[in-house]
Amino acid sequence: MKAITQWMTAALAAVLTASLSIGPGLAAPPAEPFADFRIDAASMDVPDRDISVCLCQRDSGGAFQADGVQEYSCKLNRVTEDASFYIQPRTDGVWVTVDYLTDVNGDGVYELLDGGGAPVWDVMDEQGGLAQGEAVLLSSGQTYILSTRTLADRYQQAVQRNAGELGLEAPDRKDFPLCRITLRHTDPADGQSYEQLYYLELYGKILLPFDVSPDQWYYSAVEYGLARGWFTGLEDGRFGPDEPLNRAQLAQVLWTMDGCLEAEGSSFSDVEPDDWFARAVSWCQEKELISGHADGAFLPDAPLTREQLAAILYRYAQYSGSSLRTNASLSVYEDRDDVSSWAYNSVCWAMTNRLLTTSDHLLRPGETVTRAELASALYSYDINLGARSTW
Repeated sequence: MKAITQWMTAALAAVLTASLSIGPGLAAPPAEPFADFRIDAASMDVPDRDISVCLCQRDSGGAFQADGVQEYSCKLNRVTEDASFYIQPRTDGVWVTVDYLTDVNGDGVYELLDGGGAPVWDVMDEQGGLAQGEAVLLSSGQTYILSTRTLADRYQQAVQRNAGELGLEAPDRKDFPLCRITLRHTDPADGQSYEQLYYLELYGKILLPFDVSPDQWYYSAVEYGLARGWFTGLEDGRFGPDEPLNRAQLAQVLWTMDGCLEAEGSSFSDVEPDDWFARAVSWCQEKELISGHADGAFLPDAPLTREQLAAILYRYAQYSGSSLRTNASLSVYEDRDDVSSWAYNSVCWAMTNRLLTTSDHLLRPGETVTRAELASALYSYDINLGARSTW
């Protein structure tokens, strides 16, 4: 049974943040919560999120039709895949429903199906299961447990269902499931219906920036690097996968990967002791990973090219004792002659270990490295040459 008489992991459970409803409704938020809703997860946050929602309602024939797009701001409870949710009514007669906000056609607008008199939401039972059906009333003082696995499984089924209801093809891509959980109660004293709304977005092992999704080619690499603390998101909450990588950022990443070790101050003319990258640059200079320019400057904001990244990672492999085996041939790449002579061996080594992504038989050695490409290179490096860890 998943109903218990007191809070489990009460010291670890955080209170979820409620939101106002999307669109007009007959129910009202209660003056005081009629149920507690808590979570136990390795990681969670509650950012303010602006989302676009297309409310789809049944027409006279029972088919769902779009009823306009509404821009909506909500408190979004983002949680990792290990999360468990604990619901404890403070009064009898509370019941729980779950709606799934899908983006079947991938246009960035979530579809929310409102079935009216024939609702399509899921109802939670006393064992924490979810299925369409009649209300299951929960008992005051009992604690009921809902898992992310249950929500995620039902979300995937909702994607297929919503696509069929809207006459669309179900997408092949993956999304972070976005669910609206509603705790419902009708007060026998005044006959008024009340609801507590919670918006949940379910992630994987860690919480990721908003501009990284599971269907992107660099998703696993970014998740891997962020989980290990090699790099962080940007100040505005994005990861910036397509933004160029500069010399200071790479120095910081390599320094972090090696444990943030101390080094003597750098001799570069444009690196001050209080610069955020100063310690990292000092370490990279000491280990001869990233050299300066002839005039004695480091140029921290200068972007890195793909062949420069290959050369720096090759030197990092030398320093760390990783394999320098090289057996890749560049003859299959149309722009192989564009590789600088000083970088040729490094690029061959990088291609041997799949550190550089390619397309259309092009190496693009002189193009600027993006943050996503760095994440991909480090992911391949660690799997092929480093810890070879699994997770």
